[in-house]
Amino acid sequence: MSRSPRVFRYLWRVNAVLIFVAAGTVTLGAGALLIDYLRSLVTTKEEAPSGLLVAGPHADPGLFLTQATLLPGTRVMRASLMVDRAASGFSSGGHSDTRNLLFVETGDKTARWLLPDNQHVIEDTTDIVADEEDAKPKRIVAVAALVKPSVDPRDVAKGRLLLCDPAGRRIVEVAEGVRRLHVASLLNGEVSLLYERDRHLRVARFDAVSLAKRGEEQVDVPQLR
Repeated sequence: MSRSPRVFRYLWRVNAVLIFVAAGTVTLGAGALLIDYLRSLVTTKEEAPSGLLVAGPHADPGLFLTQATLLPGTRVMRASLMVDRAASGFSSGGHSDTRNLLFVETGDKTARWLLPDNQHVIEDTTDIVADEEDAKPKRIVAVAALVKPSVDPRDVAKGRLLLCDPAGRRIVEVAEGVRRLHVASLLNGEVSLLYERDRHLRVARFDAVSLAKRGEEQVDVPQLR
C-alpha cells in the first residue's frame, strides 16, 4: 500500500474525530442553554407570587410597582403602577405604560390609588411645586395627571385631566376630552393648568390649598396667514 492512501486515511480519521468533538460541544452548549432557560422559567414562576399584590387575579400579568419616592416637602411616598408592552409593527424595543399612582402617607395604615382600576394610561404626571423662593427642597402642593384610554395612538386620544393634593386624598376633575396638558404651575396661591381641548387652549385656575375651582377661560390663538 502506498503512503498517499494511508495518509488520507489518517486525515479522514482525524477529521471524523474533530467533527464528533465539535458536534458534542455544540450539543452540550445547546443543552446548557436549554437548561438555563427552563431554570429561568421556573424561577420566574416561583418568584411571581412573592411580589407585591396590587391587582386582582385577572389583571395583566405584566403589571409591576416601581420603587416609591418621597415627594419633596411632604410625608408622602409615591409609586407608579406600570406594565411592560412589547414593540408592535416594525418598531424596535418595547415601552412601559403608567396605569396608576399609589400614594403612601406616613402614619396611614392604608395607601391610596389615584384611579379605581388599571385599565387606563396616565400619559402625563406633573408635580406642582410651591412658589417659595428660599424653600429647599421645593415643596409639592398638587399633582396634575392626564388619564387616557389604553388605546393607540394616544397622542391624539382624549382623556380626563385630574388634579389632586400630594397625598391623593382630594381628587378633582379639571376637564374631559383633553388631548394634552401643556403647563401646570403655581403663583400666589393659585394653581393654573394650560391644556388643549377641542382644538383650543384653555386655562383652569384652582385654589392651591382646597383645590376649589376659581375660574376657567379659553385662550384665543390668532391664526397665521
